[in-house]
Amino acid sequence: MIRPRISVLIATADRSEQLADCIAHLARSRCAGVEIIVLDQSLQAVSPQVLPGNSDGMVLRHIRCPRRGKSAALNIGVAEARGELLAFTDDDCRVAPDWLEVMHRAFQATPERAAFTGRVLAGEVEGEAVLAPSVKDEGEERVYEHPVFRDVLFGNNMAIAAQALRQVGPFDEGLGPGTPARAAEDNDLGYRLLRAGIPIRYLPNLVVVHRSWRGAGEQVDLYRDYGIGQGTFYGKHVRRGDFHMAARMAKSFWDACRNAAGAAILGRGYDLRASLSFSRGLAHGFLRAVVIPVGSSPSSLQVEGP
Repeated sequence: MIRPRISVLIATADRSEQLADCIAHLARSRCAGVEIIVLDQSLQAVSPQVLPGNSDGMVLRHIRCPRRGKSAALNIGVAEARGELLAFTDDDCRVAPDWLEVMHRAFQATPERAAFTGRVLAGEVEGEAVLAPSVKDEGEERVYEHPVFRDVLFGNNMAIAAQALRQVGPFDEGLGPGTPARAAEDNDLGYRLLRAGIPIRYLPNLVVVHRSWRGAGEQVDLYRDYGIGQGTFYGKHVRRGDFHMAARMAKSFWDACRNAAGAAILGRGYDLRASLSFSRGLAHGFLRAVVIPVGSSPSSLQVEGP
């Protein structure tokens, strides 16, 4: 069997319609030598009917994951992946037709220390939903070589050389959806990459659309989850003596409170609820992580070469 050049990892749980749509958009690529690995944590396995047939130069693999949690699923996928470049997106995202081609061209320039991220655009509002969060849309390419006062790696639009991921270690299974922390597994990985001296390139032509399918109530709950994850991420590193993260926590909490005050003054009820939900989650996650250690990935899951 010919070894693929790129392995695309998608963790999914009970979202078969979104998964089918995500894979259909990936299948539009003309990039050869690609494997798509579906890491399935659904209560019932994804029906084969939602997994389209293999496209030319593209192989689809479906792996049932016994442990809950996005990070646990991705670690299984990383261990199973055969590509030199590992690409990541979410099941509720639609990648651009040239998504794989853009990252492959960038990978060829720096194959051993490659880490890329790109634009995350909000999709058209579906039904009674509200606009999707976590949007990144900057027009100029940037290279981040040192930790900064914000997160620069986006888990639904990123690609990392397998060799670089082996250097920094797997996803922290104490972070991310399906864990008490609920989010920030990508932020933690990005921070560890930068601390290890592996630069992260932002490529504006590496584009993913995050579908806007959640209603207002679900979205407010999601902001709470984002806050809990972010606070846990900060608290994890503060507990280990990294006081850069204490400053980042203070700034994030100040920004969230300022956003809530602005929304209240302008009478924007949804924005107010979202900002308050995020700030409460941020404080909760931070305080809990400072007191209780966040569990890192077990040594048995260290990434090995294919």
